[in-house]
Amino acid sequence: MNFLTQKRRKILLGESQKETPQSNPFNNFYYKEVAKLTGAGGWCINFLEKKSYLDPEARKILKTPEGYVPSIRNAIDFYDPEHQELAAKTFYDCGNGKPFSIVVKMRTHGGSPFWAKAIGAPIYNENEEIIGIQGVFQDVNEQKVKELNLEKSLRIIESQNSRMLNFANIVSHNLRSHASNLNLTMELFKDAQPEETAELKENLFSISESLNATITHLNEIVCAQNKSIKEKKVVYFSEVLKSVMASLSIRLHENEVELYSEFSEVPKIEYIPFYLESIFMNLISNAIKYRSPERKLAIDIFTFLENDRPCLTIKDNGLGIDLAKHGKYLFNIYQTFHNTEDAVGIGLFIVKNQVETLQGIIEVESTVGVGTSFTIKF
Repeated sequence: MNFLTQKRRKILLGESQKETPQSNPFNNFYYKEVAKLTGAGGWCINFLEKKSYLDPEARKILKTPEGYVPSIRNAIDFYDPEHQELAAKTFYDCGNGKPFSIVVKMRTHGGSPFWAKAIGAPIYNENEEIIGIQGVFQDVNEQKVKELNLEKSLRIIESQNSRMLNFANIVSHNLRSHASNLNLTMELFKDAQPEETAELKENLFSISESLNATITHLNEIVCAQNKSIKEKKVVYFSEVLKSVMASLSIRLHENEVELYSEFSEVPKIEYIPFYLESIFMNLISNAIKYRSPERKLAIDIFTFLENDRPCLTIKDNGLGIDLAKHGKYLFNIYQTFHNTEDAVGIGLFIVKNQVETLQGIIEVESTVGVGTSFTIKF
């Protein structure tokens, strides 16, 4: 047991010692000054007395009110709900002799979350019996948030690079295909007989239409990506939905769509208006496009909070998608999974790029013959 650990044990457990300031000038003073210097708070749980202790630095980090008395029962409240199970297991294992060193998400007395590095070890008596656990924790929120943001950015960049490579390959293939067909048709024109020119002209018109459609799709994607992030501002989900429904009013009416919405939990968000409109437009259009012929189309749209993060779900009861078969291709450009006449395969590609450009996540759940649910975590 090192010197600082011995001192913490004596201070936190209240062990008496017959040392004088002259024989040990660093007793108490040394521990307290080291705690201040490192910004680390000390804690201890005494199994014999069934009491918990927090040192002044720990109280400062946790922002406990004056006179606050810690207890074993309320200790778990200082951990974020998503990490309470981890904290409970860690303390249990430590109480059975296993030291620990973890990074965990904690909460102050007032409920403000922060990341902390926590180290703990069992306390033994002279008979080597465990009579408590002790440790220190340090606020590392700034470093951890930076680390998480960097990891998130790297994942987004990797995902975008993958989609951009897929996009470039398909564009290159399509343009080469059009160019090759055009070149071959023009070569045939050189030696064509009069009765053959009509068919070749039809081929030229067909090539022209396909090339124009490809360029239109590419332009749509480029325009969607070039909307400046500086345009981000507070937008209301209900207003965006109202605008999109007006644009799709004829299709909604013709297909007798039942659309339900609920935005009370998260009525608004700071976002690029064009991006949010595009997300609504593409996902609602897809729901209409891939509706089931066996039942009336119903679309549910609602917002909610998940770990303080605003989320949007757009759910339908349409044809559904076989995710086991098509899941990894779902957001690729020009990928379609149903024999629908007007299916193009660029809508989900655009939506995923727009969501991830603003560091969001899009998730999908789908069952063939039941429907599909898209959830965007902003």
